[in-house]
Amino acid sequence: MLEEDHLLLKRMADGQKQAFDSFYEKYHIYIFQIAYKVVSNRSEAEDICHDVFLEIYQKAIQYNPERGSVKAWIGVKTRSRAIDRLRKKSGLLTNKLEDILMNASPSADQYVIERMEKELLVNAMSRLPKEQQQAIYHMYFEHFTQKEIAFRYNRPLGSVKSSIRYGLQNLRKQKSLLRWYGSSGGDK
Repeated sequence: MLEEDHLLLKRMADGQKQAFDSFYEKYHIYIFQIAYKVVSNRSEAEDICHDVFLEIYQKAIQYNPERGSVKAWIGVKTRSRAIDRLRKKSGLLTNKLEDILMNASPSADQYVIERMEKELLVNAMSRLPKEQQQAIYHMYFEHFTQKEIAFRYNRPLGSVKSSIRYGLQNLRKQKSLLRWYGSSGGDK
Protein backbone atom coordinates (compact mmCIF):
# COMPACT_ATOMS: atom_id res chain seq x y z
CA MET A 1 0.00 0.00 0.00
CA LEU A 2 2.72 2.47 0.99
CA GLU A 3 4.82 1.56 -2.01
CA GLU A 4 1.78 1.94 -4.27
CA ASP A 5 1.16 5.50 -3.02
CA HIS A 6 4.82 6.42 -3.41
CA LEU A 7 4.81 4.99 -6.94
CA LEU A 8 1.71 7.04 -7.79
CA LEU A 9 3.49 10.19 -6.61
CA LYS A 10 6.57 9.36 -8.69
CA ARG A 11 4.39 8.81 -11.75
CA MET A 12 2.56 12.09 -11.06
CA ALA A 13 5.92 13.87 -10.84
CA ASP A 14 6.64 12.47 -14.29
CA GLY A 15 3.40 14.05 -15.51
CA GLN A 16 1.25 10.94 -15.83
CA LYS A 17 -2.39 12.02 -15.72
CA GLN A 18 -3.64 8.51 -15.02
CA ALA A 19 -1.54 8.40 -11.84
CA PHE A 20 -3.14 11.66 -10.71
CA ASP A 21 -6.61 10.30 -11.45
CA SER A 22 -5.89 7.18 -9.38
CA PHE A 23 -4.45 9.24 -6.56
CA TYR A 24 -7.48 11.53 -6.62
CA GLU A 25 -9.92 8.60 -6.48
CA LYS A 26 -8.06 7.12 -3.56
CA TYR A 27 -7.73 10.26 -1.44
CA HIS A 28 -10.40 12.83 -2.37
CA ILE A 29 -12.79 11.82 0.43
CA TYR A 30 -9.97 11.70 2.99
CA ILE A 31 -8.77 15.19 2.04
CA PHE A 32 -12.28 16.62 1.97
CA GLN A 33 -13.06 15.21 5.44
CA ILE A 34 -9.96 16.80 6.96
CA ALA A 35 -10.65 20.16 5.30
CA TYR A 36 -14.32 20.11 6.30
CA LYS A 37 -13.49 19.23 9.90
CA VAL A 38 -11.29 22.33 10.13
CA VAL A 39 -13.37 24.91 8.21
CA SER A 40 -16.92 23.56 8.75
CA ASN A 41 -18.01 24.83 5.33
CA ARG A 42 -18.58 22.55 2.34
CA SER A 43 -17.67 25.11 -0.31
CA GLU A 44 -14.49 26.16 1.51
CA ALA A 45 -13.55 22.50 2.03
CA GLU A 46 -14.00 21.82 -1.68
CA ASP A 47 -11.77 24.78 -2.53
CA ILE A 48 -9.14 23.52 -0.12
CA CYS A 49 -9.31 20.05 -1.72
CA HIS A 50 -8.71 21.60 -5.10
CA ASP A 51 -5.74 23.57 -3.77
CA VAL A 52 -4.27 20.53 -2.03
CA PHE A 53 -4.55 18.30 -5.09
CA LEU A 54 -3.03 20.99 -7.27
CA GLU A 55 -0.14 21.37 -4.84
CA ILE A 56 0.36 17.61 -4.59
CA TYR A 57 0.43 17.35 -8.37
CA GLN A 58 2.91 20.21 -8.70
CA LYS A 59 5.10 19.12 -5.79
CA ALA A 60 4.78 15.33 -5.87
CA ILE A 61 8.55 15.05 -6.08
CA GLN A 62 8.87 16.69 -2.64
CA TYR A 63 7.39 13.71 -0.82
CA ASN A 64 10.02 12.06 1.37
CA PRO A 65 9.11 8.51 2.52
CA GLU A 66 11.59 8.78 5.41
CA ARG A 67 9.41 11.48 7.01
CA GLY A 68 6.19 9.46 7.06
CA SER A 69 3.49 7.87 4.95
CA VAL A 70 1.87 9.49 1.94
CA LYS A 71 -1.42 9.57 3.82
CA ALA A 72 0.18 11.43 6.73
CA TRP A 73 1.92 13.82 4.31
CA ILE A 74 -1.31 14.78 2.57
CA GLY A 75 -3.19 14.88 5.88
CA VAL A 76 -0.73 17.44 7.27
CA LYS A 77 -0.76 19.38 4.01
CA THR A 78 -4.58 19.49 3.99
CA ARG A 79 -4.83 20.55 7.61
CA SER A 80 -2.24 23.29 7.03
CA ARG A 81 -4.12 24.63 4.01
CA ALA A 82 -7.40 24.60 5.92
CA ILE A 83 -5.86 26.47 8.85
CA ASP A 84 -4.29 28.94 6.41
CA ARG A 85 -7.75 29.49 4.93
CA LEU A 86 -9.18 30.21 8.38
CA ARG A 87 -6.34 32.62 9.12
CA LYS A 88 -7.08 34.53 5.96
CA LYS A 89 -10.71 34.82 6.96
CA SER A 90 -10.10 36.00 10.51
CA GLY A 91 -9.11 39.38 11.76
CA LEU A 92 -9.49 42.82 10.27
CA LEU A 93 -5.79 43.33 9.72
CA THR A 94 -5.36 40.07 7.85
CA ASN A 95 -8.33 40.79 5.60
CA LYS A 96 -7.14 44.33 4.94
CA LEU A 97 -3.63 43.15 4.05
CA GLU A 98 -5.01 40.66 1.57
CA ASP A 99 -7.68 42.96 0.10
CA ILE A 100 -5.38 45.93 -0.39
CA LEU A 101 -2.79 44.04 -2.38
CA MET A 102 -5.10 41.73 -4.31
CA ASN A 103 -8.13 43.75 -5.34
CA ALA A 104 -8.29 46.48 -7.90
CA SER A 105 -10.96 49.13 -7.53
CA PRO A 106 -12.79 50.87 -10.37
CA SER A 107 -13.57 54.14 -8.59
CA ALA A 108 -11.02 56.92 -8.20
CA ASP A 109 -11.95 57.52 -4.56
CA GLN A 110 -11.53 53.87 -3.71
CA TYR A 111 -8.21 53.79 -5.56
CA VAL A 112 -6.88 56.70 -3.49
CA ILE A 113 -8.03 55.08 -0.24
CA GLU A 114 -6.48 51.73 -1.20
CA ARG A 115 -3.25 53.47 -2.15
CA MET A 116 -3.13 55.22 1.22
CA GLU A 117 -3.85 51.95 3.03
CA LYS A 118 -1.13 50.16 1.07
CA GLU A 119 1.42 52.89 1.86
CA LEU A 120 0.41 52.73 5.52
CA LEU A 121 0.85 48.96 5.63
CA VAL A 122 4.16 49.04 3.77
CA ASN A 123 5.40 51.67 6.19
CA ALA A 124 4.16 49.65 9.18
CA MET A 125 5.76 46.46 7.85
CA SER A 126 9.07 48.26 7.38
CA ARG A 127 9.16 48.93 11.15
CA LEU A 128 9.09 45.23 11.97
CA PRO A 129 12.21 43.13 12.47
CA LYS A 130 13.30 41.48 9.22
CA GLU A 131 12.32 37.96 10.35
CA GLN A 132 8.77 39.14 11.13
CA GLN A 133 8.50 41.01 7.82
CA GLN A 134 9.60 37.96 5.83
CA ALA A 135 7.35 35.54 7.68
CA ILE A 136 4.25 37.74 7.38
CA TYR A 137 4.92 38.57 3.74
CA HIS A 138 5.42 34.96 2.67
CA MET A 139 2.47 33.68 4.67
CA TYR A 140 -0.16 36.27 3.77
CA PHE A 141 0.94 37.43 0.33
CA GLU A 142 2.65 34.39 -1.17
CA HIS A 143 0.51 31.85 0.71
CA PHE A 144 3.45 29.81 2.02
CA THR A 145 2.85 27.49 4.92
CA GLN A 146 4.81 28.04 8.10
CA LYS A 147 6.81 24.90 7.29
CA GLU A 148 7.67 26.23 3.85
CA ILE A 149 8.88 29.51 5.36
CA ALA A 150 10.98 27.61 7.92
CA PHE A 151 12.51 25.51 5.15
CA ARG A 152 13.15 28.49 2.89
CA TYR A 153 15.02 30.44 5.58
CA ASN A 154 16.48 27.39 7.36
CA ARG A 155 14.79 28.42 10.63
CA PRO A 156 13.04 26.26 13.24
CA LEU A 157 9.29 26.03 12.73
CA GLY A 158 8.67 27.43 16.21
CA SER A 159 10.72 30.53 15.36
CA VAL A 160 8.66 31.12 12.23
CA LYS A 161 5.40 30.76 14.15
CA SER A 162 6.66 33.21 16.77
CA SER A 163 7.76 35.69 14.09
CA ILE A 164 4.30 35.66 12.54
CA ARG A 165 2.50 35.95 15.88
CA TYR A 166 4.72 38.75 17.19
CA GLY A 167 4.79 40.50 13.82
CA LEU A 168 0.99 40.65 13.68
CA GLN A 169 0.88 41.82 17.28
CA ASN A 170 3.42 44.53 16.47
CA LEU A 171 1.39 45.64 13.44
CA ARG A 172 -1.76 45.84 15.55
CA LYS A 173 0.05 48.01 18.09
CA GLN A 174 1.28 50.60 15.61
CA LYS A 175 -0.56 53.85 16.23
CA SER A 176 -0.81 54.79 12.57
CA LEU A 177 -2.64 51.54 11.80
CA LEU A 178 -4.84 51.82 14.88
CA ARG A 179 -5.90 55.35 13.90
CA TRP A 180 -6.55 54.31 10.30
CA TYR A 181 -8.56 51.19 11.04
CA GLY A 182 -10.29 52.76 14.01
CA SER A 183 -11.53 55.52 11.74
CA SER A 184 -13.06 53.21 9.12
CA GLY A 185 -10.55 54.02 6.41
CA GLY A 186 -9.62 57.56 7.32
CA ASP A 187 -13.04 59.21 7.65
CA LYS A 188 -12.23 60.98 10.95
